[in-house]
Amino acid sequence: MKKRVYIAVVTLALASLFAGCGKKSAVSVKDDVVEFVNEELPAAKADHDNAIGIYNAYFTGSSDQDLDAFKTSLQDTAIPAMENCITTISNIEVATDEVKALKDSYLQSVQKECEAMKMVVSAIDGENADYLTQADSLIAEAATLRSDYQTKLQAIANEQGIVVNQ
Repeated sequence: MKKRVYIAVVTLALASLFAGCGKKSAVSVKDDVVEFVNEELPAAKADHDNAIGIYNAYFTGSSDQDLDAFKTSLQDTAIPAMENCITTISNIEVATDEVKALKDSYLQSVQKECEAMKMVVSAIDGENADYLTQADSLIAEAATLRSDYQTKLQAIANEQGIVVNQ
């Protein structure tokens, strides 16, 4: 009888010990979103902003580049920066479904912008106006996804009592 009680006690002790192993502590949505937006996303955003700056400079007329120089800037700097941004965002681990939805919206937006840049390079190579139309369409889709990201972020911020600084 003593042997059975001893085995039962040891079994319960081991079970409770192993139950704690590998268990992640619960992360609140508030903590998850603050970490994502303030700590994880800025590194990716720096690459993104650099690439978009190169892309927009040509179309806003603030660059004296010719078309070939613009293509080279896209291929050598902007597109690799966007691809690095995509990799960085993809590697960010989030703990809550709400922040996963945020991350997905932001990631999809960046992916569309990167695709648009590649389409512009293809348009320059082949001098095909249809590629520019497709690139414009991708940029519009990216803008919609970015707006979706902003809407989701603001909704989470309102629910969690977080002030979002633009």
